[in-house]
Order: sequence, then structure tokens, then C-alpha cells
Amino acid sequence: MRLIKLALVACAAFALPLHAQVWPSKPVRLIVPFPPGGSTDVAARVIADKLSQAFGQRFVVENRGGAGGVVGTTDVARAEADGYTILFAANQVSTMHLVVKGIKYDFLHDFVPITQVTTQPNAIAVHPSIGVNDLPGLIALAKAKPGELSWAHPGPGSAQQMNGELLWRKAGVKMTGVPYKGGGQAVVDLIAGHVQVAVLGATPFIANHRAGKIRIVAFTSEKRFSLFPDIPTLQELGYEGVNSTQWLGLLAPRGTPPEIVERLHAETTKALALRDVREHLAQAALEPVGNSPQEFADVIKREIAYWTDVAHQLGIEPQ
Repeated sequence: MRLIKLALVACAAFALPLHAQVWPSKPVRLIVPFPPGGSTDVAARVIADKLSQAFGQRFVVENRGGAGGVVGTTDVARAEADGYTILFAANQVSTMHLVVKGIKYDFLHDFVPITQVTTQPNAIAVHPSIGVNDLPGLIALAKAKPGELSWAHPGPGSAQQMNGELLWRKAGVKMTGVPYKGGGQAVVDLIAGHVQVAVLGATPFIANHRAGKIRIVAFTSEKRFSLFPDIPTLQELGYEGVNSTQWLGLLAPRGTPPEIVERLHAETTKALALRDVREHLAQAALEPVGNSPQEFADVIKREIAYWTDVAHQLGIEPQ
């Protein structure tokens, strides 16, 4: 009888899913679907460091840019749902279906939200060579030179691209849009003067604004940004309905075991409560969030609905 009981215990142990026994037993990949240097990359590296400490296993950031974030996001959607491939995304990847046909993932169906890591305002910045110090000056110059100014954004379908197009329409100006694979690359060209204007998440602008290499002329948030309280919002400048923010967050492939999602959520929110993490993120214009998986899911749904409406206003269709 005792041998039978031992055998049953052994069988029960083998019946437990492997992930429940040993996860993580090898490095975990955090896929950032954009090149290095942008806000998503900055936040991912901060969080990866803390998760590595918490789990005693390496969390490795892999930048897999391409097609406005579609390449890396598709790779994660197709990955095995075992907790070893996690998406560290920006809201752009949830709206790419509005501009690109044939995307191989359904953002609401193929991913399990873990937590929204941060929120941040988008911003409009200019190169000093154009001689304007504020948004009214930029609009006046663009009206005087229709189509001559070029503006950078992180690609079609991004909140920044649609935010910019909506702003230019409301202001009655025409500029030439130049898509980039990520904010880091766009800022390099803005600093070099290859483009005169950029609409991006605020992170890659901060240090360059302080150094005088570029000038932020407005933020897209509803309230002024605490790091630069002297810079107005679009709403203050009379552009109602053009405000937006950018979320960054962790998501797993659909089917990832709930206990792994719960552990990732718990350790990420713990990290976001640490003073050094909050200070590091704040200097990059990123405000920690750390909401529940359901709350993050609700944020994603609201954002997709909002940008779908904006795309319709602008006449944007998948190409």
C-alpha cells in the first residue's frame, strides 16, 4: 500500500506543468519591437534589470524593430506561450491594423496584458535653425511655407503620426511627414536638421532639449508636464481634442499560464514602486503606472477605439 501511495505522489508530481515547477529556469526575452534609443527601449532596460534581480534569472532585452513595430510584435504573438518570450510594447503596435493590411496578429486576441508599465506625454519639437520658439511660431512658419517643412514620426499608425496629422489639419497647415522605425532614430535626424519638426514620445527629446539641440514647443497631455512646467499643452494653445499619451506595457502570448502572468505582474509592480526606478523613469519623461491586467486591458481597448475614430476622421485606411 505504501508503495502505491508513493507511486501516486510521484505521478502527481510529474503531472504538474513544467512551468509551475521551474519557471524561469533559463533567460527570459523581453522583445522591444523598436530600435534602441526610444522610450520603449529605455523603460524595458530599467524593468529588465529589476526582474533579473527578483527572479534570479536574466531578463534580456531584444530590440526587434521593423514595420512600425509589427515585426517584433508578430514574433511574440507566434512564440510559444511558456513565459520565456514577453512583449514590451508601446501603444503603436495595437493600432497598426488601422494603416497596414495583412497584419498577422490581433492585438486584443493574441496577447495577455500583464501590466501597463508607464504613461508619458507625446511632444512636438523643432530644430533651432527654423527660428521658432513656440507652437504658434511653428504654425505661422508652416503657413508661410506650405509643404516645405518636414516632420518626423515613428511611422504610420502610431499615435504620434495620427496626433500630428490631426494637429496640422486643425491648424490648417501642410508639412511633409517622414516615418521612422523609432523615436531614437527620428531624434538623430532632428538634431542633424534633416527634418525640422518631430512628433514623438517625450523621452528622446528630454536631454536634447536641455542641451539646446532641439526645442520642445508643446506637450500633448491634458496637464503640463512636471519636468518642463513652462511648456504649454496643445489644449492650452486652443487645440481641443488633440491631446494624447503613450502607454508602455508588458504583454504575453495568449495561452501563457496565469501563474506566470501573475508573478510577472507582481514583480513588475514591486519594481515600479522603488525610488530608483521611479527617478530613472521620471528623468526619461515616463510616469510609472503598474495597474492590474484587467485595467491594462481596458486601457488598450479604449485606446484602440479612440485611434480608430481619429483614423476615420483623417480618412486613413489600411494600405
